[in-house]
Amino acid sequence: MVERVEAGQPLVRGASRLVISALHAVAMAGRVRRLRYEHAEALTTRQAQRDLRDLVAAGVLESVGRTRSRYYPAGRSFPEIALEIARTPISLTSPYRT
Repeated sequence: MVERVEAGQPLVRGASRLVISALHAVAMAGRVRRLRYEHAEALTTRQAQRDLRDLVAAGVLESVGRTRSRYYPAGRSFPEIALEIARTPISLTSPYRT
C-alpha cells in the first residue's frame, strides 16, 4: 500500500491528493483530527470521514478515541521517511548581514 518516496510517485497508492494535508499534519504534529483536515481541504464531513477511514484501513493512520475526542496518529504503514524528515531539526540562518 505504501510506496517509496520518489519524484512524481504518491506516498500512498490510490490516495487522493487531498490526503496530503492530513499526512503532513501527522508528520509535523504527530496527529490529525477530522475537523482540521475537513477545514484544510474544504471538504464535507462525509468526505473527510471517508478519507480518514480509508487511511486507517490501509494502516497509514491509526484511529484513537471515540467521536469528539478521536484523533489519528501515524499507523504502522505511515511512510517512515516522512516521519524522519519531519523530526530532523534544521538550523535557521539569518538572511541579514551582520
